[in-house]
Amino acid sequence: MKRFLLLLAITAVVAACSQPVNYKTERDKVMKFHDVVMEDHGKLIDNQMKLDSMLKDLPGLKQKFPAIDTTKEKVVLQISLESLKRAETLMNDWMHQFEPDVTGKSNEEAVKYFKAERIKIAKIDSLYKGQIKASNQYLVQFRK
Repeated sequence: MKRFLLLLAITAVVAACSQPVNYKTERDKVMKFHDVVMEDHGKLIDNQMKLDSMLKDLPGLKQKFPAIDTTKEKVVLQISLESLKRAETLMNDWMHQFEPDVTGKSNEEAVKYFKAERIKIAKIDSLYKGQIKASNQYLVQFRK
């Protein structure tokens, strides 16, 4: 009897694993991931604005922090700002290219598409988090 129940349980697990994935499930995963990334979008924009303000007012920054080398800080600010903008551009490009409507595609094709899109958005999420962390670390020295 125990063997029968074990065999039945194994069969149920195998059957559950072999059922085809519905493309809607994969699409929902991508959309949820997108929503998570968009939560960080505000932080990214906020840091861009802070860096841009600092870049536009280097004399004011020098007045508050007399020991800094504004020539060096200008370069660092420009690089940091450009990195944040690049991350934002990647996200915007992804959103414009993402196509949730899979009319004309088979379920398998749609599943493959959404899995590939989830990988893309995961890379953007990683970039967002890295750029936000780096810019936060830079801004903290100026109490921003």
